[in-house]
Amino acid sequence: MRLHEANLTNLVTLWKKYGSQQISSASILELHTNTHWPHRCWFDWNTSLDEETLQPVGDYDINTLLKDVSESAIVPVWPKTNETSGDRWGSFFEQQLKDNHWRCAFNQAAMCLDLKDAPAYSEKKLAGFEVKRIHALEDVTEWIDIGNDAFAYVIDRPVIERLVNQKDIQLLLGCLDGNAVASGLLFKTGDIIGIHQVGVRSALQGKGIAKAFMKELLVACQRWSGRYVVLQASEVGRPLYDSLGFKFQFLIKNYQRTSLKHI
Repeated sequence: MRLHEANLTNLVTLWKKYGSQQISSASILELHTNTHWPHRCWFDWNTSLDEETLQPVGDYDINTLLKDVSESAIVPVWPKTNETSGDRWGSFFEQQLKDNHWRCAFNQAAMCLDLKDAPAYSEKKLAGFEVKRIHALEDVTEWIDIGNDAFAYVIDRPVIERLVNQKDIQLLLGCLDGNAVASGLLFKTGDIIGIHQVGVRSALQGKGIAKAFMKELLVACQRWSGRYVVLQASEVGRPLYDSLGFKFQFLIKNYQRTSLKHI
């Protein structure tokens, strides 16, 4: 499996673990949506393009497919680079979203790191900083509180509770002088480990905690016998991952509905 596909497989499989349902299926597209946070609604591509029109072979209407999804739904668009036609399908689909009053709300950079290229982080640790794995449900509250504060959205507790002690997931807290200040999630698919939901309490951001936490997470990935680490970086977070040696793979554009009164 190529690394860009491994990144998407890790991400989409995690969304399914969060809780999702398939809401439509056709010869062309299969549409899936999260039943709660993180509100993603995505297509499993199973289509080909007409070489002249660059449109999908078969009949479909994007507005009909998406009309019943939640108002809070976020629809990601990423390159379909495994086709000889390149990203023409992604471009076509993106235009269909725009034509049906969806807007790009935010972008994420898909990135990867070969763990053999990751330096050892045994030295220059942040004083008083340590990482612990969550095993008890009572720790979930702290993990969620940090995420809610860091990202300014609401994480549904039942979604995270289902993940505690799953063999392919690690829920982690970063603690400074005994106080939980950062949260993150590792998800392993084969020899790929995805780093997700890395957040630091808003009052403590900009103090080097995120970088110290990421270094510890990379050590945890090495100990977990990972070969590659993948993630999806926000525009704000990308400089940190660049500094740690992560390489850019492709852009994920996240679309949301635009209210008609604002059009």
